[in-house]
Amino acid sequence: MAQACVIGLARGNEPATPPSPDTPRLSASALSTMSRGEAMVEAWRLRDEGRWLETLAICEALLQRDPADDDAYRLRVLALADLGASHRAWELYQARPHLFEPVIARRLQADRVARMIVWGGLHPVSPESRLVEMQAAQAALAGLTAKLAATDDAAVSRQRMANDELIALNTLGQHEAVSERYRQVVADGGELPAYVGAAVGDSLLSARHPELAVDALEATLRDDPEAHEARILLVYAYVESERFDDAYALMESLQASEAPWLTRAGARQEYPNWRRYDVDVTRVLVDSFAHALADAQRRAESLVSVGAMNAHLHQTLGSVYLQRGWGERGLERHRVAKTLDPDDAAPRVGEVQALLDLDRTAEARRLLAELIALHPENLHAQRAQQRWERRQGWQVNYESAWGRNTDDGTADTAVASPLGSRDSRHELRVASPLFNDRWRLTAHVLEANADFEGERVHHRLFGAGLSYVHDRLQWGLEAAVPTDDYDDGTTVGTWGQWRFSDVLAGRASVYLNEPLASLQARRAGISADAARVRLDYTPTEFTTVQAGLEHLRYEDGNRRDSASVLFDQRLTSRPHFLLNGFGGVQAGRGSREDAPYFNPTRDASLELGLRADHIAWRRYDRHFRHRLAVSAVNYWQEGFGAEWYPQVRYEHEWQLAAGRQIGYGVGYARPVYDGVREDRVSFDLRVAWGE
Repeated sequence: MAQACVIGLARGNEPATPPSPDTPRLSASALSTMSRGEAMVEAWRLRDEGRWLETLAICEALLQRDPADDDAYRLRVLALADLGASHRAWELYQARPHLFEPVIARRLQADRVARMIVWGGLHPVSPESRLVEMQAAQAALAGLTAKLAATDDAAVSRQRMANDELIALNTLGQHEAVSERYRQVVADGGELPAYVGAAVGDSLLSARHPELAVDALEATLRDDPEAHEARILLVYAYVESERFDDAYALMESLQASEAPWLTRAGARQEYPNWRRYDVDVTRVLVDSFAHALADAQRRAESLVSVGAMNAHLHQTLGSVYLQRGWGERGLERHRVAKTLDPDDAAPRVGEVQALLDLDRTAEARRLLAELIALHPENLHAQRAQQRWERRQGWQVNYESAWGRNTDDGTADTAVASPLGSRDSRHELRVASPLFNDRWRLTAHVLEANADFEGERVHHRLFGAGLSYVHDRLQWGLEAAVPTDDYDDGTTVGTWGQWRFSDVLAGRASVYLNEPLASLQARRAGISADAARVRLDYTPTEFTTVQAGLEHLRYEDGNRRDSASVLFDQRLTSRPHFLLNGFGGVQAGRGSREDAPYFNPTRDASLELGLRADHIAWRRYDRHFRHRLAVSAVNYWQEGFGAEWYPQVRYEHEWQLAAGRQIGYGVGYARPVYDGVREDRVSFDLRVAWGE
């Protein structure tokens, strides 16, 4: 907020219009011929015209003649204060305080504190000393405020001190304190000066009060339409208030008013407009928030190609890469940014986030500790630590699903669905806190039920396991024992996943006594072993392709193989609306024709559909969104031909906080099994706790 502080220094005795560069200067020879009285008159005249350097030169010359000249000494202090040399003016004041009226003394001290605030907001010598000067400024400000309490102009002085303190608190990261003071000002019917607006707006955004930030920043721009930092912050305030149309309108206005390059009369070449730089970087971030990540990437890469040594641009591009799901590429960019600017917190935060995305937890632990030690007040660092703690802690997932299947009334047989006339499935999985940065103990309970011709098949499993996650490898081992009368075999399984790159991952699993095998088969006392492999290809967040193979080995000798290719493609992206096309092809075959469960000798299906996803409400880590998916399926079964049938699903998703989510949905379909068309209605519920 250094810019706001500089604006704030223009208070007190404001000078007349600055002199033209062509104004003749007083020569040393002319000064030497003047008497003391003439020199003092000239010095005061020059000060009134805002020619402070010349005023200072006369005072220095007079003090060389007579160091005890109190009038020259006093005017020298005032000229230094006018020039912004507040600390030096204060030092000289302290040597001869009797020369100054109380009101002037208070002004000198206030200017010194204001200058200390400016220094506290500038780039530090080292990260360790970053807040030392601002903390000293805050202490000096508190002392000055206490002294001013009983003075005649206390109200005006206290207001000035309060404004300066808002800037100091903003720099120190005490954003809630700034927010509370702003609320009090508004409640009292007061207004803040424009030079404080950007600092207050920044704190209101950091404390997650975007609507208040909009009010404060719009008021600032009414008073000072050219307040550049306030205009940029207002864009973010619109975005965080979910007012994307206003944000883009303001962005367009800013881009139109700020040319990329500027020139001056007589200059040989143009020079960069850093205001336009701020606008372009802000446009990248706004696009990323609005689901326009392809546009954000294109803009960021274009900027990096021009400013290859700009740490902030690399950090911005790295953030876009992370949002697109490219952890390795994002990590590389954040490390480049950290190399170029090792004192900045943002690349360090991005590096920690990338390492967490890549499951390189041990590295993230060390870097997070360094980040918090260097930037304890940084909100992004604090949120990275909160994400770390969520990942380290307990992980709980619960899923339930219920369904009912009825024939359409044209068949003489009972429902042929492999799910039965009624079915339900409930699963609770709990994982322990992470230990040694890689391992978790797991436990799960699975209960599945289905009604077949009046008989209920009940299957319940209690299991435990161990999981390992580090970098590219994820691996797990689990075992479970049943408590039902249909099967007493212990389930044992292992699975593994390998990330080949940012866009390609493979997964494989093997289970003895597969827990998800057909309940129809379990009703007949037949269990199955299973092996699966799958490849996931996700070039961007717009596209996902999955290809998988499955082999089931039933105890009755049946061997069932299936293959599938599924896709999901983003068609439309808006800040609050996403439209995806999805579908896939699946094919399977069974080796037995007389199995006592649904087991087509050959079958295949083709699905094509659309899914609309609307974010109805969002507030940072919390949101409510609902989705509607509609698809058409063509299912072919050997001996029965092919039939089309529809599928519809509608669901709600509530995110109560980061890592706290509840979802539920209903579905309807008219599938065909063994030539019998059925109506299926389903409902499901899921709860996720942790990350």
